[in-house]
Amino acid sequence: IISLRFPGFSVDISGKMLQVKGDYTELHFDRYQYPEINVIAETITNMSQNVKEYLSQIEKEKQIRQEFFSNASHELKTPITSIQGYAELLESGLIQDESMKMDFARRIKKEAANMTGLINDILMISRLEAKDAQVVLSDVRISPLLEEIAESLKPAAAQSQVFIHIDCQPLCIKANVQQMKELLTNLVGNAVKYNHPGGQVWVTIREQDGQMVIRVRDNGVGIPEESLDRIFERFYRVDKGRSRKQGGTGLGLSIVKHIVNFYHGSI
Repeated sequence: IISLRFPGFSVDISGKMLQVKGDYTELHFDRYQYPEINVIAETITNMSQNVKEYLSQIEKEKQIRQEFFSNASHELKTPITSIQGYAELLESGLIQDESMKMDFARRIKKEAANMTGLINDILMISRLEAKDAQVVLSDVRISPLLEEIAESLKPAAAQSQVFIHIDCQPLCIKANVQQMKELLTNLVGNAVKYNHPGGQVWVTIREQDGQMVIRVRDNGVGIPEESLDRIFERFYRVDKGRSRKQGGTGLGLSIVKHIVNFYHGSI
């Protein structure tokens, strides 16, 4: 409540503020004959609008967090249910065939690996979103790092009969090596994963106007136009069935987006 030495005006301003009842956008004051009062009224109106926007942002972030935890719980339930089912069958003794037992063991191992990948991705996003997270920067040579990533993707590429072509300038940037590895692995890995037998992947990295420009192109399954605005959303998948079959967590491009934003870039 504001009390001023202008008869009537303090009652008017404080009365309207008390009538708001939490909805700050409803504050509207008349024009008064004293400039000082008008300045105070305008300041209160601006402050109330800022508070409203701040509360709206908090509510939006709360909904995003709730959706994130709900999706993460759902994604973890799938492999846990599968592991539990196979384990119970093995424990029951009903499965006598040794080859079937080995198949169940392999399935359990695969689902456990999927859970580990999902948890690691969730932790990665949490670290990227933490403003006070400690990020160690060093000189990162991009070409050897890209070669290392391509080598690690060779088994998956060979299995899918996909060919990777690399064209990288000898660049050295100040960055976090793990972040750069995560960024390139997700981009190139997606191009391999969502491809077809005999498909091609082209990775080009160049310096342009003092910035590093990464281009990853492939002739695989592509992305429908209606999905382009959503591909950076957490847990969003264009083809859920194919993504789960390929072992995708739905977090890869979201991680890439966070890393790019950390270095004030664009994607």
